[in-house]
Amino acid sequence: MRAGGEEAAAALRARNCLGATALYEAVRHRSVVLVDLLMTEAPELSSLAAEDGLSPLYLAASIGSLQMVRRIVRPSLDGTPSPASYSGPKGRTALHSAVFVFREIAQEMTREILKWEPEGPALLTKVDSSGRTPLHLAIIYKQLDVVGLLLDVPTSDKLARTSDHRGLFPIHTAAMVGSTKIIDKLVEKCPDYCEMVDDQGRNFLHCAVEHNQETVVCHICQNYTSAVLLNAMDHDGNTPFHLAVKYIRPWIVTLLLQTVIVDIGITNKDGLTARDLGRRGQVRGTLYYRLDPLWIVLEYLHWSGASVATGHRLVDNVPTGAEEETSHEDYIKSFTIGSVLIATVAFAAAFTVPGGLVADDHPSAGTAILARRFAFRAFVVADTMAFVCSVAATSFLIVGGVREIPRNRRRQYNRAAPLFVFMGAVSMIAAFAFGLDLVLGNANRRLVVFVHLACLFAVGQSSVVLVATDLPGLVTAVHRRAGWKGLFNVHRRPSGLREWFHALSGSLLYKYSAWPLFLILVMVTITVATELDIAFSPKKS
Repeated sequence: MRAGGEEAAAALRARNCLGATALYEAVRHRSVVLVDLLMTEAPELSSLAAEDGLSPLYLAASIGSLQMVRRIVRPSLDGTPSPASYSGPKGRTALHSAVFVFREIAQEMTREILKWEPEGPALLTKVDSSGRTPLHLAIIYKQLDVVGLLLDVPTSDKLARTSDHRGLFPIHTAAMVGSTKIIDKLVEKCPDYCEMVDDQGRNFLHCAVEHNQETVVCHICQNYTSAVLLNAMDHDGNTPFHLAVKYIRPWIVTLLLQTVIVDIGITNKDGLTARDLGRRGQVRGTLYYRLDPLWIVLEYLHWSGASVATGHRLVDNVPTGAEEETSHEDYIKSFTIGSVLIATVAFAAAFTVPGGLVADDHPSAGTAILARRFAFRAFVVADTMAFVCSVAATSFLIVGGVREIPRNRRRQYNRAAPLFVFMGAVSMIAAFAFGLDLVLGNANRRLVVFVHLACLFAVGQSSVVLVATDLPGLVTAVHRRAGWKGLFNVHRRPSGLREWFHALSGSLLYKYSAWPLFLILVMVTITVATELDIAFSPKKS
């Protein structure tokens, strides 16, 4: 090519209709041999970007070709540094591109670009159009090895303290994506991490809460128990606990409540505590399920003794009649479908009794063959309860949906319906267990025991509907903040038996444990009675 003189050189520098050079096209077609040849004959081609702003080096990095990146940044035979351009779209450099390619080669490709003198090390602090450095992108894509490599360079302290256009430091980004390992690495580089806040005055715990990163919040509460960090206020005066309630994050609320150093009574610039924010989120007249995240958060705040700073309640959230009716429609539909299904199954089971009926030529024709068995009586009782409870629930839901009935009365019906649906479901589980008990008989005692245990487990799991989703976490939080007195609602010594009764009946443990334990106790009692009936029933010879 050198023999061709100026004409050959001009041909090498020619561009196609897209403004791309021969080197750019060689990279695009992944031809390592041709890239090596062109870099030997005309290394200046690496300094020319296409019309879209992509340089050959950026393109090689973005397609994950480590060999081409090495060749483009390698000095010439006489030691002249590579004149390659590192430009890419949106202000990004080749190093931006290298940090988020395939995990297997990202670290090695980043290392090769950093070794490129004199441009490589300077790319560390180059920012794209969003103000993000290569470290920001490596964190976003959770490239832990690349992050470690970037933080090992001499200028890493400055890099870890470079924020983007929104004021987000790398540690904020790590909290947003949920990487606790990267957070630990950044904390080692930035001992003053508590003072690093974004344009809204938020630290990385604020960001973790806002982006619902439960793992990060748990990690911070266990390892970085600094009051400055945990109770820091943003420009609106909101602490991380305020945001957890505002964005309705039940699990994060419990994690913060379990951390005693978190102050749950701080007021923001509007004079609102976290509990005030939660109450503002309520809509008057709206029914809340026990598994509704807002209902759970408010329960946690109530039992933890969170304070209220304002005297008003739900002033701004009074729905119109149309809005209220719309909010109730899904509620009614869901429970109506469930109650009708239970009623249908219970009705069908009543006329297809297990064990069959006595033949027509017998004096007791048409009656159940196994009618004298205890399990049969239990089956009849359970099936009856399932049918009655589901029909009652359906009736409540129908009446609760009639607009002509006063709102308070309708609300009472709608609140009672889920309890009856739950009781119907539990009764249906019991009927299923006793029905299989009758069908299997004495010859399959182990299988009968398995059926009863499985149904007991199902009852226990379904009891979750009646308790908070994270009861152990709530109990831990209340115990840490108020001790055993908080759990049993005896903040002061009761003067008599009546006060003891009122205190215990209004306690956290009683409210969330009494009803599920009662159901399980009833099921266990009936199961034991059934097993005893099988064990002592006369065996046929």
